[in-house]
Amino acid sequence: MTREAGPQPAAWGMRVPATRSAAHWSAEQETIGPGLQAVMLWAKFCVAAADGAVIEDLDGNRVLDFQGAGGVNSIGHAHPRFVQEMARQLTTWTAGALGSPARLDMVRVLQEFLPAPFDRIQLYSGGTEAVEAALRLAKSTTGKHEFLSFWGGFHGKTMGSLALTTGSARSGLGPLPSGNFSAPYANCYRCPLKLSYPSCGLACVDSAREVIKQHSTGALAAIVVEPVQGRSGNVVPPPGYLAALSSVAREFDAVLISDEMMTGFGRTGTAFAYQHDQVEPDILTVGKGMGSGYPVSGVIASTETMSAAPFSDPSASSSSFGAFPMACRAVATTVEIIQEEDLAARAMRLGKQLLESLKPLVDSAPLVGDVRGLGLALGIELVADKDTKEPADPATVRRAYLALLEAGVMVMTGGNTLRLYPPLTVDEDQAAEAAEIVRVTLNALPGPTGRTGGTR
Repeated sequence: MTREAGPQPAAWGMRVPATRSAAHWSAEQETIGPGLQAVMLWAKFCVAAADGAVIEDLDGNRVLDFQGAGGVNSIGHAHPRFVQEMARQLTTWTAGALGSPARLDMVRVLQEFLPAPFDRIQLYSGGTEAVEAALRLAKSTTGKHEFLSFWGGFHGKTMGSLALTTGSARSGLGPLPSGNFSAPYANCYRCPLKLSYPSCGLACVDSAREVIKQHSTGALAAIVVEPVQGRSGNVVPPPGYLAALSSVAREFDAVLISDEMMTGFGRTGTAFAYQHDQVEPDILTVGKGMGSGYPVSGVIASTETMSAAPFSDPSASSSSFGAFPMACRAVATTVEIIQEEDLAARAMRLGKQLLESLKPLVDSAPLVGDVRGLGLALGIELVADKDTKEPADPATVRRAYLALLEAGVMVMTGGNTLRLYPPLTVDEDQAAEAAEIVRVTLNALPGPTGRTGGTR
């Protein structure tokens, strides 16, 4: 595939029986273990080629990739410069954490990109690994060991990060480490306190404070929060929420960790999502979009914070694959592209356009209860009843996902929400086409009573 103008909408979708993909998928499953993401199991989509925001399967079906590996695909598939730089690095040096031109290039790019006071990064290879490292850094900084996280949050699947994660992701995996407790998140569509913003006065923050008072032994090390809750459906908290949480952290002499794994590096319209609020976290966890598909994650903090021992002791915060040259080259190239193409501002502009296009679904589509988002991280929440906001069941979510795929748009899901993560480089015409496909498809899907919505 070449990076040319995309085809017309009629060219999108599963227009040819996916017989080759089905055979390929079956052959893979003879050895691949169970537990893959549900959407992958539903789609059984096997990619032959990808370019920008377009993926093509083995049978020649082309769809718009608004799944984006949950925010990983920040600069689009096969970005020419990324391909060139990674290929060049592959022929130079690939394995080892010694000093390298790739690492120095990454450092110089990040020095320009990172907002003050953040001036240090330690690299890892996966999101949960970076979160675990951030917990160690918080313990080193404060000398304490307890953590507060939030309902609906997702931070990883290893023991420390799993203890921060709530809901079904941890079901059957106990016991979890002690010293972890959680509070309601500011989900205004589904306020757990049955209140309304702004008259609530951010009562959820008062609830978090009370949880700490009732459950902490006086050893709170950090409050860990997603500035936009990704897996719960790109839930965007109201203005002032993160700043208020920062005040609570200070009240208990703890640090604030902003988990920017899905929201960092331009996805929400700013370099990092916390910048939408008047707040300065102590620690950031990052990954996904900063490597454009290369598995790299990181912990970002100030020199003062990251100098805390034992985190700063030799080998205490290292990782087997941290700072390998391929990872450094991926980060350096991706961040350069994000800066030079002004992709954060582009994400803000296109995100507003997509949100405006999709918001009417709340009134027109029988299954849509809420449409929300920040930049190019959007969520369409499906409900069984718009008045009671009863969540759509898994079968309905699957049906909506497959209908969109059949029509030509691949999305992500999270609970009862469809999540959209197009590349920050997505062609504007393709974004408009995707919005139209989503609108027409969801309007045509019947609600629980069989009623369908409008198509105009």
